[in-house]
Amino acid sequence: MSLIFALLALVALSMGAVALIRSVDTSGMVLGNLGFKQDATASAERATEAAIVFLQGVPDRTQNSSNDNGGGSGYYASSTDTLDPTGQSGESTRLLVDWEADGCKYANEATSAQCTLGARSLAADGDQRSDYVIFRLCQQAGAIADGNACITPADASSGSSTKRGKLDYGDYARFVGSPDAYYRIIVRSVGARNTVSYTETIIHF
Repeated sequence: MSLIFALLALVALSMGAVALIRSVDTSGMVLGNLGFKQDATASAERATEAAIVFLQGVPDRTQNSSNDNGGGSGYYASSTDTLDPTGQSGESTRLLVDWEADGCKYANEATSAQCTLGARSLAADGDQRSDYVIFRLCQQAGAIADGNACITPADASSGSSTKRGKLDYGDYARFVGSPDAYYRIIVRSVGARNTVSYTETIIHF
């Protein structure tokens, strides 16, 4: 009887040891994935800075820009409300970004009709690869006008404001509209073990 109880206790201890090892392995994998995710996000920040530099060099931001490296334009002069940057919605009416110029293989149920937007790629940095696409937050391409509404910031620094010494949000003359719109920068970074990170930044000049 003592031998039987000893064997049962040994089996219970073995099962506990296996469960503990699996728990430690799972925790290690989770921590590793979080580290890879943070690394990819940091790479996306550098890509955002590169996108801002590129945007500053676009000669005419009222029109779509061409891409020198053979992919899509990388810059679009309208907001593209039906955009699905991650490709995970599965809706046939969404527009996808061809991040890797491979026909949007990353997306769920992608079709050639959806895969119409091209991204601009940066040179790979070790295990990190980043691509970005920029949208001007306007209804359509072209100059800002009554027929082409754009999201623009309020500007208090213009000389046309006559009451700079008084802060009164009820006074329409206190703030004036900016001549430029907001821009939406979406970055997709792929790091070690195919860790993917998406970031979105809104800027204006």
